[in-house]
Amino acid sequence: MRKWSRGAARTAGRRDAGEGPLSYLVVALLCAALALALVLSGIGGRVVSSIAAAVCQIGKSAGLVQDCRPPGGGGRGQAQRDPDEPTTGCVPFMESHYLEETVGIPLRYVDVRTNSRGTLQLIERIGPDGRRTWEVVDFTWGEGGVGTPDGLRAGPVGGGVWGGLTITNGKVYGGFTSKKEAREFFDDLRDHRIGNEVKFTLRTNPLTGGFVWLGSRLPWVGDDIDRFMGGSEPDREPTEEYMDGGLTGGFRADLDLSVGPAQLKLPFKGRGWLLTGSRVNNTNGQTTHYFTQRGEFEAAVQVDVSRLVRTLPASVRRQVQQGLDEGVDVVLDMIERQLRGQYGNGFVLLPEQRAQMRAQIKINPSVGFNYKHRGGTQWGVTYDRDGDIVGINQIQNGQDIVYVRVDGRASGQNGVGDRGQLTVGGQWILFAQRTVTEKNLDYSSAEDRAVIDRYLRDGDTDAVERAWEGGAGTMSRLTYDNTGDTTKLEGRGSTPRRRLGFVEIGREAERHSLQSAHYYRKGQGWVPWQGCR
Repeated sequence: MRKWSRGAARTAGRRDAGEGPLSYLVVALLCAALALALVLSGIGGRVVSSIAAAVCQIGKSAGLVQDCRPPGGGGRGQAQRDPDEPTTGCVPFMESHYLEETVGIPLRYVDVRTNSRGTLQLIERIGPDGRRTWEVVDFTWGEGGVGTPDGLRAGPVGGGVWGGLTITNGKVYGGFTSKKEAREFFDDLRDHRIGNEVKFTLRTNPLTGGFVWLGSRLPWVGDDIDRFMGGSEPDREPTEEYMDGGLTGGFRADLDLSVGPAQLKLPFKGRGWLLTGSRVNNTNGQTTHYFTQRGEFEAAVQVDVSRLVRTLPASVRRQVQQGLDEGVDVVLDMIERQLRGQYGNGFVLLPEQRAQMRAQIKINPSVGFNYKHRGGTQWGVTYDRDGDIVGINQIQNGQDIVYVRVDGRASGQNGVGDRGQLTVGGQWILFAQRTVTEKNLDYSSAEDRAVIDRYLRDGDTDAVERAWEGGAGTMSRLTYDNTGDTTKLEGRGSTPRRRLGFVEIGREAERHSLQSAHYYRKGQGWVPWQGCR
């Protein structure tokens, strides 16, 4: 609202001499009192907005103001906002990269299992005012637990289970108004955090992370160690920070259906989390305490190509074996170059050494398809900086992915019986779809407040769900198309007397592009969300 002009007020006073100004003042005070009563009662909304507009028109007639906005606070010609449309904004695009490693250490009866993952996300947001901003999310989790011994089998069935504890620490760097600036920050932080598998494993794995942390606290050299290992923080301050922890567990199994030369396996695996945590918004001081349950399940069909190759004519088998030997030579060339860099150009793998290695290493390629489902639900309660309730929300996340996969398994055995197995593979998305449903209740609304109080008092989630189904609060549903790929490396070793453990390292890059956006309108159902484009 513009400031009123002293000259205009004097002119209006001369024009409306007598009872006019006093009458206007009385009506204005009555309208203001009515608006205040409506706000305190929780009705508010468009009624209060209309009364405020009427008060402004009275002031304009009295010469107290020069301009008034239409009801709803919009500018001239601006459409009135649908009260059922979410005010949380939406995400039309997200890109995610992660590096994950798992180390298993065999004991007599169980395996000690440690795991860590570093994830970087680039997120585009559209606010309720239509402005686009970008943010970068950086989080790392660490897990520790025990499981059944790796490699257990009973006939055609193999697998095991595991369980333990997990903790996650995350930071959000928001407020980017330029996509280019956000992308540069994202790329630099990704290379710093998860650019090197060895440094990442040493820094984040629960077995070694403590030693790296102590090294980063050493005088004079601590900062250099922290920076080299990828643990140093960027110059930009985070807009949000969160930490959670809880229980985690999973299983792994495979069914061998091989018949004759056709080796067919059906691998299965899954894991889940039960977490509780807090998220702090450093900009407005709000804190959200949340509880999350989520999990993922993966099933695959895997065909061992090497067995099928053995059924081919001798001339074809020789060509295939020649191709596999050339693949081994490529790897040996890479190893030779690395060793030359360490020991000088005089280091050379002799032909007989290469031949011996090729004889010991057997490559078994396989192809197949994977299906993965991810799902989870998070409940959160948000408080302002004074500890007063702001509202509650629920976020449901579901994703289905179909991959095509290619694996190469190399195994070796030396003269004393030591065995090792290395598997390198990749997965590429053929089809994927992700759906995110977000529901919110606002404590400033009288209707929502009663539901929130009951939820906090009795933990009655069914009542909250019924309220949302009845049109309380706001609900949105976003559907994404996904593209991306995954690479993995698995190493396992053993001797005739004992197992040597295993190491698994995986990378994933995934992009989520918005396909459709809807929000729930009371009495009408799901309608297109035009503001989320």
